[in-house]
Amino acid sequence: MNFEQRISQFIGKHQLIAPRGRVLVGVSGGADSMALLLGLNSLRHDLGIQLHAVHFNHQFRREALRDERFVAHWCKQLNISLTVGRREGEKIKSLSEDDAREMRFEFFVKVAHRLNAQSVALAHTRNDLAETVLMRVMRGSGLYGLRAILPRRIIDGITFVRPLLDVDRLDVENYLKTKKVPFCTDETNHQTVYERNRVRLELLPLLAKKYNPQIVNALSDLAVTAGEDYEFIASHARKQFEKIGIISNKRIKMDLNGLKRQHPAILRLLFRLMVESLTKDTATLSFEHVYVLENLVIHGGHGSVDLPHHLKAKKTLKFLELYYA
Repeated sequence: MNFEQRISQFIGKHQLIAPRGRVLVGVSGGADSMALLLGLNSLRHDLGIQLHAVHFNHQFRREALRDERFVAHWCKQLNISLTVGRREGEKIKSLSEDDAREMRFEFFVKVAHRLNAQSVALAHTRNDLAETVLMRVMRGSGLYGLRAILPRRIIDGITFVRPLLDVDRLDVENYLKTKKVPFCTDETNHQTVYERNRVRLELLPLLAKKYNPQIVNALSDLAVTAGEDYEFIASHARKQFEKIGIISNKRIKMDLNGLKRQHPAILRLLFRLMVESLTKDTATLSFEHVYVLENLVIHGGHGSVDLPHHLKAKKTLKFLELYYA
């Protein structure tokens, strides 16, 4: 099975892209994003979709303008329309990974809404998945975090899909070599000041050499298994949420006796569902937050807990209430 067939099979298996729609493709100019652009371009007639490329220039690196022009050149060669975004403001000396990612996502969401796109395709591979799992393990994570990078995720009403999660970086490079298509190299990818780069350049090679040559596959398989297990438990948690939860006027109340009867795994997911129902986001609900909420529910007396997104959880005589402070 060749590279494009594997992408097509993965898209079908996870129902990532529906026909008769517009799909945005995030293109940085790097190897992964160029392989994604070429692969989807070759498959677009079979998939029945229109492609539109999006590139965000953070205007931080010396090569930023070079990368932007490179992407524009190849989009023109492939006859794919392109929208470019640029960071506004004065020149900066540093930019964190999280800030850069947030800027890109905000831009992608804005363009997707404007063009009425069905989804945004991003070029994460099995290597990215393995790196993320390892980072989550080191920080401490349950099933929710071990899922790492999902094939499909909705952010601000836009569906983000990752069709390359079944291929690795070597597959990408071989595909581009076969197609005789170059790619840009980001010099910051070799700077170990960033945690992900240290994991990619130092820790994973060490684990592969000393412990398991197939460590990337082992970690990415762990993410897949964790995702399947999480969904099974989450389906039960959602049923319990509907049964014992009361939602009204931007406030959620959960019956305390109902919460106390739950298995710890279900209880933790119920907390996440409470936050998600108000904010549409659970990413900032850490293990520490969940632990404090568990103690609040299980032990006697009243009390309250401050949570992310300016939320507050309060325990009353009969309910655990969640609301904006």
